[in-house]
Amino acid sequence: MQRLFHEARTYYLRLVVSFVLGAIAGLAPLALAPAVEFLKKFLDHDPAQHLQVLWLVIAALFLSNALGNLAGYASSYLSAWVGQRFIADLRVRLLQHALRLSVAEYDVWRPGDFLARFTSDLVLMTDAMSISLPQLIQISITLVGALVYLVITDWRLTLALLFVAPVVSFTVNQFTQIIAIKSRVTQNRIAEILSNLSDVLGAHRIVKAFHREEYETQRFQQTNEHYFAAYLKMTQMMLTQIPVVNMINVIAFMMVVGISAHEVIVGHMDRDSVFRYWTLVALAINPINRIAGYVGDLSRSVVGVARIYEILDLPLEEDAAIVMPSVEAAEQPIVGDIVFDHVRFSYPKTSVPILHDFSAHIQAGSVVAFVGPSGAGKTTIASLIPRFYDITAGEIWLDGRPLRERSLASLRNAIGIVPQDPQLFHGTIADNIRYGRLDATTREIEAAAQEANAAEFIAELPQGYETIVGERGTRLSGGQRQRIAIARAILRDPRIFILDEATSALDTHSERLIEEALETLLAGRTTIVIAHRLSTIRRADQIFYLDQGRLCEAGTHDDLLAAGGLYAALFAAQFS
Repeated sequence: MQRLFHEARTYYLRLVVSFVLGAIAGLAPLALAPAVEFLKKFLDHDPAQHLQVLWLVIAALFLSNALGNLAGYASSYLSAWVGQRFIADLRVRLLQHALRLSVAEYDVWRPGDFLARFTSDLVLMTDAMSISLPQLIQISITLVGALVYLVITDWRLTLALLFVAPVVSFTVNQFTQIIAIKSRVTQNRIAEILSNLSDVLGAHRIVKAFHREEYETQRFQQTNEHYFAAYLKMTQMMLTQIPVVNMINVIAFMMVVGISAHEVIVGHMDRDSVFRYWTLVALAINPINRIAGYVGDLSRSVVGVARIYEILDLPLEEDAAIVMPSVEAAEQPIVGDIVFDHVRFSYPKTSVPILHDFSAHIQAGSVVAFVGPSGAGKTTIASLIPRFYDITAGEIWLDGRPLRERSLASLRNAIGIVPQDPQLFHGTIADNIRYGRLDATTREIEAAAQEANAAEFIAELPQGYETIVGERGTRLSGGQRQRIAIARAILRDPRIFILDEATSALDTHSERLIEEALETLLAGRTTIVIAHRLSTIRRADQIFYLDQGRLCEAGTHDDLLAAGGLYAALFAAQFS
């Protein structure tokens, strides 16, 4: 919470104004104590002689209440504005930070864990900062003002009353700790629900294809029941806290009544002071009861704050070019000459090596292919070039300079990737193509679609380029999605092209259209092709055969067939 308030320093002026208004709203109810004392005296004397004074007191009470309500409204609104503004900025920071995490760091988390931070955890903060915190300020002022007034009225009786304060404080503190623990468990259960939903809804067609609707429903019901049980335990603690604190306060009030009666008998207090004192005690007890509830809300919000900072404290993707002595040298245009120099790689938090002493030279402007069985390390190599992961040992050179000396921005701007499963966003076809270069004109988008052999099928759609592709492009066929992805890459005009199984899941017709689109696109660009289907790589300038993270063979298609090694065996198996 200290960190939270430190980061909210931009809004301190508004918070101070809100606090002052909250103090006014909190002090307004204290006017009731002298009013009750006056009414007691008024009724003890001839009321008819003091009617004008009575109306003045009633008017003063009305104005005091109206002023308190207006100040309370203004204080709550200002606090809500600050809270919502801060949380809105925090939400953007959270997304920005998540997007700047390294792929290795991001892969550790489930999507539902991130979604829970954006939804339920921020909701906890919203409720606490917009509702609970301003109300807590107001009633705390009322409580402090009532206690000061009580001391002035009778310090002996107040001193006896304050012996109850440690009991109340201890009780609230114990409940706060329990509520925080239960709230943390509840938030984790919410993350599990969101992860489950993300998995199931994202694989909707697979669920239906395997007729697993009932299975997934039961699995989700189990996760939902875990959340239900956790939430009830947290709610039980929150609901128990209020009556327990209330009972302590009732006992304290009964003590006050008994002790004050004794004070009147021994002559330490008069009857008018007793009435004023009882009124002040009633004014103090109400804030104490409400404080317990608001403290519970704030303790839950602390859990949300901690879970949000858990994401914000994750290390960002390192960009070694920031510390380069010569920025100009680091940002020279990329040509595309790539050298793997005795590279070794293991995925983070694992000790299993994926690449073993891998060395290869990819000349600028050439087309090379990586082939081999599943798990050989082909896709890993494709992930190392844009630095989705950093190598464990060795070096990757780009245009004669270590890859890590290139800024991530310049490196990735020079790379175009077409994966096996192209990721399209829910939006129009034009928007998805424009994602390759955000400032592209309509004519450039259409030209890129033409080069990708996508213009023909787009023209046949009712809305053309304004057709909504659906979540992840589900309204398009696999070949259509792939051609949109290629158009997006064409628009980017990269120096290095990475095709990761780009045609392996397509039919022959779609594959032929895409290969025709690539003929023009790949000319003069450094191209890395990852493929299982060897028909797509026959024209590669060089083919690298990998197995278990090691380079076993390298050469042209004809040379490798003539050698009669692993590549020749794989080719024979596919075309026998």
